[in-house]
Amino acid sequence: MQNFVFSWSISTPKNHLMKKHYLFIFMFVLAAASVFGQDEGTVKAKQRFERDNTIFFSVGPSFVIGKNLGDYSTGLAFEAGYLKRRNKILSLGASLSYLSYNYDRAKTYPNYYDEDNDFTLEITNTGGDISLLSLGANIKVNLIPVGDNTKFTVYGIVHPFVSMVSRSAISETAILYVDENQDGVYNESSGQVTYDGSDYDALKSNSKFTGGAYLGFGVELFPSNQFSFFAQATFSYTLPVSYLSTKSYLHDEDRYQDANGKIYYDAYTTVYQNEFPIIKKGFTGASLRVGLAYNF
Repeated sequence: MQNFVFSWSISTPKNHLMKKHYLFIFMFVLAAASVFGQDEGTVKAKQRFERDNTIFFSVGPSFVIGKNLGDYSTGLAFEAGYLKRRNKILSLGASLSYLSYNYDRAKTYPNYYDEDNDFTLEITNTGGDISLLSLGANIKVNLIPVGDNTKFTVYGIVHPFVSMVSRSAISETAILYVDENQDGVYNESSGQVTYDGSDYDALKSNSKFTGGAYLGFGVELFPSNQFSFFAQATFSYTLPVSYLSTKSYLHDEDRYQDANGKIYYDAYTTVYQNEFPIIKKGFTGASLRVGLAYNF
């Protein structure tokens, strides 16, 4: 009986100590869980960029470049599009653009010679304007990485596109001159003739789908996070289309010169050709644009 009491009196403190130990562990786990739960509740995921979407608009002059690439004056280019910033370097998107060139009479070579009948022709055209409505993908690469607080960057851009190219109908007038005095100068008018698409299919209006791409580079300024301004230069190539280019028909071996040194080209290899003055060839241009972008 005494042994039992003694044994009981020894075990009681140990059990009590164990209970306190377990209770302490349990309370510690609850406290830790509570603190961890509070920390998790206050954590907020931070976006990579505050504003990674951009809509933009640009406008500027466009120029025909290269040799014998059309009798056109400076054109006008518009573009509107959307970009999604993927990281500090790359943005991807799409855009719709419109490009137009007006026929420029001053760029058409006017003087031709019919050797068999000994008279010259002075050619003038109306119409022949071309326009390109294009839908394409934009790939923009920042050469200076950008972030939410960037104030300045330089970038390159690649823009493959599909395009509806249209050329207006052409009316062509030829004034005939003869050498009345037989002095080697063709300065006496003997009438004129006008012809158009009803006479030559090449002079009818023309529209077709084609494709191409432009490459460019630009500078972008960020006066605020929400708005930016940019200026860019681009060089474009459009797959073969139908456009007006008298100079493409002129060759040195077909040159004639009158007594005053005025240059003519053989009418049989130029004006009398059914396709004159139209060619079907790739079209190369360059444009300078300024624009505004809204970042959100």
